[in-house]
Amino acid sequence: MLANTLPLIIAAMVFSLTSLTANSESAPSQPDTLTTQVQSIPHYVTLEAKLEAIKQSTVSAQTQGIVEMVNFDINDKVEAGQVLILINSSQQRASLSQAKAALAQAQALNTDAQTILKRNHSLLTKRTLSQGEFDSSLARANSAEASVLAAEAMVKQAKEQVSYTRITAPYSGIVRQRFVQMGELVNPGQPVMTGFALKPLRAVVDIPQKLATKLSTQAKLDNNLIHIIANGKHYPASQFTLFPYADSRYSSIRARIDLADSDDTQGLIPGAWVQVQLPSGQQHGIYLPASAILQQGEVASVLVMQNQDYKLRYVRLGQTQQDGRIRIMSGLEAGEQVAIDVLAAAMSAAVNKEAL
Repeated sequence: MLANTLPLIIAAMVFSLTSLTANSESAPSQPDTLTTQVQSIPHYVTLEAKLEAIKQSTVSAQTQGIVEMVNFDINDKVEAGQVLILINSSQQRASLSQAKAALAQAQALNTDAQTILKRNHSLLTKRTLSQGEFDSSLARANSAEASVLAAEAMVKQAKEQVSYTRITAPYSGIVRQRFVQMGELVNPGQPVMTGFALKPLRAVVDIPQKLATKLSTQAKLDNNLIHIIANGKHYPASQFTLFPYADSRYSSIRARIDLADSDDTQGLIPGAWVQVQLPSGQQHGIYLPASAILQQGEVASVLVMQNQDYKLRYVRLGQTQQDGRIRIMSGLEAGEQVAIDVLAAAMSAAVNKEAL
């Protein structure tokens, strides 16, 4: 019955192509076929996920002072090292000057103490100075030297306090929130801004407990089997992290999937919804390339070689795989010959029937 309908379907398929082959003296070559076989490929589960920035942080003040300048506001783009907020540094600079003065004083006392120690050592060798007096001068010299080290540390600390008056961006990104205004007094530890970097990104997904248990029992999960789907593209994962606890409200376990950093992720932004494909075992079935399948509305068919002739066979299609092949749910068995290019096979059959 199906074979009787083949000429009608073939005629409809090649109607628009016959004008191109009407003057051809030689018939097209016999199209290639493939032998169907049951194959085992990874089965995927697709889940909804949300992108978030891996680098997101709150910048806080590390010194006390009055805010003199706020250089960026919400949604502004900043580069790493740019000054976000400038704090009045008069108090910090005064402390630095005081520390430098204390260092100069300690250095002067240390120079005097070292000179006295050297002179006393010479007197000691000539036996014109008692051992007790020499020990006292040695102790004073060591104390003066330690005072210089302490003063140098104070200068270093004062310089750091001055540098804290310039709050800079730790990385390039976007300002999300601003917590202070110009003229406000800020204290150490007080948040001033939050922000995030546009790259790198990761997807946060809630995985059903049954699938999460299967993933956690695998010795090593291949990141190449995990994909993030957005804007019609598949993006590979660089790292998969499964949380060690479950959310009892939704009977799920959260996971983070880091995107591999590449130029292809330029169009992805934090907060966007994407899809995540996770492996959930092996799937057995017959798979054909899309070129071997004739799709007419909701009806799909293939051309099967039987007795040196093509016969039309209706099939039921399954999920399309990442490599473009389509799973055949029913209508074919292993070991059958199927035309790889259904259009080429239809044209060949039409020419052969016309020749007869």
